[in-house]
Amino acid sequence: MTLVPTVVRQSHGLQRFMLLLGFGLVVLFVFLAIFAPWLAPYGFNADRSGGVVFGTQQSPSADHWFGTTVGGTDVLSRVIFGARTAVEVIILAVVLSGLIGVPLGLLSGYLGGWLDRVLVLVMDAMYAFPSLLLAIVISIVVSGGSSGATSGILAAAVSITAVFVPQYYRVIRNATLSVKAEPYVDAAKVVGVKTPRILTKHIFSNVSSSLPVIGTLNASEAILTLAGLGFLGFGIEPSAAAEWGYDLNKALPDASSGIWWTGIFPGMAIVLIVLGATLVGESLNDILNPLLRTRGADTSEADQAEIEQEFEELTAISPVEEDEARARPATPTAEKRVAALSLTDLAVTFRTDAGQVRAVNGISFDVAPGEVVAVVGESGSGKSVSSRAVLGLLPSTAEVTGSATLGGRDLLGLSNNTLRPIRGDQVSMVFQEPSTALNPVYTVGWQIVEGLQAHQKISKKAARARAVELLELVGMPDPAERVDYYPHQLSGGQKQRVVIAMAIACDPDVIIADEPTTALDVTVQAAILELLLSLRDRLGTAIVLITHNMGVVADMADRVVVMYRGTIVEQAPARQLFAAPRHPYTRALLDAVPHLGRADGPGLVDDNDLVLVVDDLVVEFPGKFGQPPFRAVDHVSLEVRKGEVLGLVGESGSGKSTIGRTTVGLQQPTSGTIHVSGNQVSGLSDRQLRPLRSRFGFVFQDPASSLNPRMSIGQCIAEPLHVQTDLGQAEIDVKVRSLLDSVELGGSYAERFPHELSGGQRQRVSLARALALDPDLLIADEPTSALDVSVQARVLELFTELQQRLQFACLFISHDLAVVDTLANRVAVMQHGKLVEIGPREQVLGNPQEEYTKRLIAAVPVPDPEEQARRRAERGALLTDIS
Repeated sequence: MTLVPTVVRQSHGLQRFMLLLGFGLVVLFVFLAIFAPWLAPYGFNADRSGGVVFGTQQSPSADHWFGTTVGGTDVLSRVIFGARTAVEVIILAVVLSGLIGVPLGLLSGYLGGWLDRVLVLVMDAMYAFPSLLLAIVISIVVSGGSSGATSGILAAAVSITAVFVPQYYRVIRNATLSVKAEPYVDAAKVVGVKTPRILTKHIFSNVSSSLPVIGTLNASEAILTLAGLGFLGFGIEPSAAAEWGYDLNKALPDASSGIWWTGIFPGMAIVLIVLGATLVGESLNDILNPLLRTRGADTSEADQAEIEQEFEELTAISPVEEDEARARPATPTAEKRVAALSLTDLAVTFRTDAGQVRAVNGISFDVAPGEVVAVVGESGSGKSVSSRAVLGLLPSTAEVTGSATLGGRDLLGLSNNTLRPIRGDQVSMVFQEPSTALNPVYTVGWQIVEGLQAHQKISKKAARARAVELLELVGMPDPAERVDYYPHQLSGGQKQRVVIAMAIACDPDVIIADEPTTALDVTVQAAILELLLSLRDRLGTAIVLITHNMGVVADMADRVVVMYRGTIVEQAPARQLFAAPRHPYTRALLDAVPHLGRADGPGLVDDNDLVLVVDDLVVEFPGKFGQPPFRAVDHVSLEVRKGEVLGLVGESGSGKSTIGRTTVGLQQPTSGTIHVSGNQVSGLSDRQLRPLRSRFGFVFQDPASSLNPRMSIGQCIAEPLHVQTDLGQAEIDVKVRSLLDSVELGGSYAERFPHELSGGQRQRVSLARALALDPDLLIADEPTSALDVSVQARVLELFTELQQRLQFACLFISHDLAVVDTLANRVAVMQHGKLVEIGPREQVLGNPQEEYTKRLIAAVPVPDPEEQARRRAERGALLTDIS
């Protein structure tokens, strides 16, 4: 499918009109340029026809539609031939700029170092120079001020190219800096892909989408620059080619004499072609920019199809199950309560480029004062959309129906001005990511005071005192001092405490907590959950807790609302739902949740050969100016045997991922050694390491970003085979289909692209790619953390089956102790770059010796309300010092 019809289909209304108008104008001038000798009535320099002189400055007539110039030439002919000159120069300038600027931007952004610093300095100097003046200087140098047609056009194109090269360079360099940090580039490095292929196949293919926009916008600038050169007398020799800028210069004296036609038509040609190119460029920018397009939903079509198929299988109840369901006692009807917030038949529909998407389908539930109601479900279930609808925080493309009643008043349909006094005062919200919920340029105290003064008549001094009081209430250490801190000066847990302080500042009736602990480490999560419960008890606040973590639900919730695809499938008190879930989807959801302490994990494999040996590893990163280097890994030693899974656990910043990246050569160690299958892999250059890369594979955390979106699934899996083996294409195709079969996808998936697959399917592809070379060692860095719980369960089951069959050694990096408990033979615990405990799985997770390991295990919520209540009582004050 060609670009033009595609972008036209993606445009709408005025945007489509502007795009089509721009395309029409550009096509018109290209047509004039191609057929100029046949369309122009005369030559561009002809001043007579059949021996008859045209005459100078003749007004428009039947013989000369646009009149004649002061030199006696036909204006229409010069305008048409001028279009040819303009189009030739534009095409040459844009192509030359791209051919020079794009490679320089790719090399500079990817390689960095001295080359990057030199190129940035040169390009910034060129960019700072006035563009027309720079073009004049280069035009004089190249052509000497006069030239023939071909050399003149080339000289003009070169002078304009010098203006455009810095623009291409900067755009491509910045895009390369972003793309080279993507996991799919690291995945290519792990298998030994050489730099030229990485630059072309993985980076250029993903940064080139902006080139059509840059090219069309530069085309309009090229026209103006060419016209400026011609107008000032530095353009193409007048006798060699027609040029609109030169014609405008010659028409200047005519304007004062009422001879308008000699200047108006060349001027209109410049305006129209610039307008056409600009409209095309701006329209392409709007259409191709994903941030300016309305999306269909959070989940892909493949995710939706996979979830819906599973749901249909779960709800296909057999006759025996139907009889059992009838025999179960019905849920007793709760006594009538006064609801702090009540949702009735709430429905949300989004208008998107792909049509209308129904996100929430008529849900109803309520929450009473002092009650915690957990709304749970997997990605795309509609739980966050429904909560944002209550506060009017959805985009303008959303249509909301039903009712959301707060104290007898329906909040839906109210204007922003009407909702403003309610937000934060009667209903407040705790967002998922505290780092983005807080404004980085204001102190946390200022942000709390802002909310207080928005709802109360209070002096600045009193508001500040109240802010300190609130920070003390949420357990912030040294609140009087930290009230003047900026967000970046606080830890993740402390930032979330600030967000909660802002939420309770005005004593709201209802707090909506949208995944309040998802971005936090498990020990910090436990402290935040304790805080929310204590606030509930002290203030009597109703809490709507939105989460996908069933352990958190078991720890906090009084009642649970289970959502699937925008619909509530079950509501029940928390203990009843966990003990006897009625709906098949709820039962499947709970069955898929790993439970710490209940897994019958694998035993030790002490007799197998050593595959990975890490000895006294130290990894340091340069500190800021004047600061010492940061030590990410501090003298760590560990080993993994054939057929063994070593679970490497710890919180964010503990150094576990750095160890994984150093093991496969993505990060160089400061000291210490790493051996894989008896070969030292630490301290080697990329070239020295390339032959050894077939010994290890790597599975990245996010399956969506670890696969190149421009490559098919078959190409992604085949890349290690192309790089590391001598197999022919037919043999590689057979191997790819075999690998897809081994991860339960099938050979037909080879032709698909990553965006056509669900999250679980993409992670299976990542696993197939990592195993393509039959590695001795597999590094799995948080391979299931980005997956929904039911998808995670299926991926872990597949991983276990493959590991037991292929007997590769595995370093399994995770923060989820329950997942590690199901997979690992041994467990290593890290804190602040140091290895604090290592040993058999049942010993480390069942009877830990180190205080930090005990805290880590105590902080993990389990998906059983009764067991979690017991764990909460047993852990006592173990977590009280965590912030």
